[in-house]
Amino acid sequence: MICLSDLPTGALTHVSSFLAAPSRALFAAALNSRDVDSSSAIAGDDWEYLDFGHIEKDLAAKLSDEDVRDVLLSIDAVNNLRSLWLTNCVNITGVGLDPLRGSRIIQQIDLSLVGDHESSKLDPEPTISCVEVVPILDSIIERGEECSLEYLQLPKYWRKERNTESDFQLSSPVTMII
Repeated sequence: MICLSDLPTGALTHVSSFLAAPSRALFAAALNSRDVDSSSAIAGDDWEYLDFGHIEKDLAAKLSDEDVRDVLLSIDAVNNLRSLWLTNCVNITGVGLDPLRGSRIIQQIDLSLVGDHESSKLDPEPTISCVEVVPILDSIIERGEECSLEYLQLPKYWRKERNTESDFQLSSPVTMII
């Protein structure tokens, strides 16, 4: 029996060229048994912008932190990604964002988990956690002059959480929306 991952990289790259960007990255991440160069070829190299709202809502809602992490690794997000929108990724805690740790080029991060013109009130409340996300954001922001982050949207329900992890101060000129 032939496995999909046994097909030549060129064929898989051609197939992935017909997929929407997030689907292409998910496809590359699913073929994780391949080497990094093959995964990069399959995912492509145009990764300035990633919005999970461009895949089926039901699929995005099922993505785990491991899935998000694998996607970010397959596109070398720390060195390529400028805008990340976690639209409909309501099943993550945020630990899967670790590949962004220390990014110097990310400019926009939207953790609201909702799409444009959608209510920011989610029921049930999502599992994305300040405890998991804030250290990753701190590693980006603490780059000082090298920090490119300009826009950060946090989940609305974090306003209700009053603890030291959610009450962090940004040390760079970032537009933060809660």
